[in-house]
Amino acid sequence: MSSDQIHQYGAGSIGTANHSGSGDIVAGGKTVNAAPAAPATALDDLLAAIEGLRTHLDDTRRAELDAAAADLDPGAGRAELEGPLTRIAGIAALVGAVGGPVVAAVQALLAALGA
Repeated sequence: MSSDQIHQYGAGSIGTANHSGSGDIVAGGKTVNAAPAAPATALDDLLAAIEGLRTHLDDTRRAELDAAAADLDPGAGRAELEGPLTRIAGIAALVGAVGGPVVAAVQALLAALGA
C-alpha cells in the first residue's frame, strides 16, 4: 500500500501524470506531446513491437503482418510507408489490447516522419 497523497484544487487540476516511452499524454483536456523519436529509432521500436505481437497471432494474420513489415523500407518516405503501416496497425487493432504497443509504435513512427 502506498502512502502517497495527492491533493487536487481548482478547475482543470489533473493531479500527477507519469509518462515513459513515446506518445501523447492527454489529461484534463490538454495534450502534452512527447518529443518524437528519430525515424530510424521509431522504426526499430515498431519492429520490436511487431516481434512481440507475432506470438499472439494465428498463422494467417502472422503471414499478413510479416508481409506488411517486409514492405517497411527504412529509406522510404511517409507516403510510401503509409500503406504497410496502415495494414500493420489494422492487424494490431483487431487483436485487441495486446496489439496496443504496435499501434502506439506506428503512431510514433508517423510522428517521427512528420506531415
